[in-house]
Amino acid sequence: MKLLPLGLVAIGIVLGAAAVCGAQDSATYFGASAMVSTQGSHRQGTAPSLPTTGAGGTAFGAAFEGGRFFTARIALGAELSVPARFTAVQETDYSRVFQQESRHRDLVVSGVVRELLVSRARVNVAVVEGVGFVRESTIQRRRDQATPLRTFPPVFGPYSDPYAFSRVTLGVLAGGDAEIVVAPHLALVPGIRVHFVSRSDDPSEPGWALGLSSVAIRAAIGVRATF
Repeated sequence: MKLLPLGLVAIGIVLGAAAVCGAQDSATYFGASAMVSTQGSHRQGTAPSLPTTGAGGTAFGAAFEGGRFFTARIALGAELSVPARFTAVQETDYSRVFQQESRHRDLVVSGVVRELLVSRARVNVAVVEGVGFVRESTIQRRRDQATPLRTFPPVFGPYSDPYAFSRVTLGVLAGGDAEIVVAPHLALVPGIRVHFVSRSDDPSEPGWALGLSSVAIRAAIGVRATF
């Protein structure tokens, strides 16, 4: 996988941070956020048997987090990012034209390190980096040209029954957030995460033709409770 070296570096960061953390008493936190996720795509080739576009899109979702500060500035935790599926339609202009409608999402679970850069009474700013796993999940259906000869625009028949396929791969993330205290032990937290996903380069895999970008950007705003 192309992101394996980067993933190993991220693992090293997590383990290195754990090694330097002291046995101090400090805060445990949990949070939940509303999120918007966007990711691009590219065409996988110019052969007529391949779709003329990739499958990218934007969707809302939710993110969840939990962790603990082991020093005044370094915390170890975990994050779960659950977007809804976005819908993309790809057309293949082969001897008979057909379309594939894909409803896709990347569910991400990551171990993370949070490092405070700014720590004030009411505002904290942190950078976040981590490594984890991505579950690529697609529900797809197809419809074919309904006429014996090609028309412009094409006339399509009904969609087929949907079929699903999925794949688990490696991902790393980088980002940051701002913690704005609104009450004792409660903060409003806007943040952003950039996920780097190791996509398949194997044309025999069903998701390869989607041409999914290796970068997914997720912005969120939510609440964080500290204990």
